Order: sequence, then structure tokens, then C-alpha cells
Amino acid sequence: MDIQARIPAALCALHNFIQKYHPDIFDLESDGNLLEINHDVALGELGDGPADAAERRRADQRQDRIAGEMWDDYLNEHRR
Repeated sequence: MDIQARIPAALCALHNFIQKYHPDIFDLESDGNLLEINHDVALGELGDGPADAAERRRADQRQDRIAGEMWDDYLNEHRR
């Protein structure tokens, strides 16, 4: 558990290093496969107003997909 607790800090440090010394490695704006990006809103900026129905639907679907994957992982672990 001691090692697991250090992983988030290590990932943050790695992220900061990449952003500082090699920011072009991950071109998130041209490669939509890395992240789902709304190209109408620049990274790091908040959108104006509440999310519209389509955005809420996409968020709900993504949440359901992630929850389903987590549940499947839990069941597989429980079976072992």
C-alpha cells in the first residue's frame, strides 16, 4: 500500500516534466483518441453557462460505461 500511495504524486511529477520539457509529445488538440475534447472550449477554460442536454447525455453515458467497467472488474476480482 505504501507504493500505491506514491503513484499519484509520481504521475503528477511525470506530467509536469512532460509539459515543461516535451509539451508536443501529446498533441491533444489534433488527436481526439487521447481524450474526449470539446473543441469549442479551449483547454483550461470553463464553458459559459450550464451543460446542454447533449453534453449531459454524453457525461451520463460515460459515467455509466465507467461504472459498468468498474463493476465488471469487481466481479472478476471477487470470483478469483
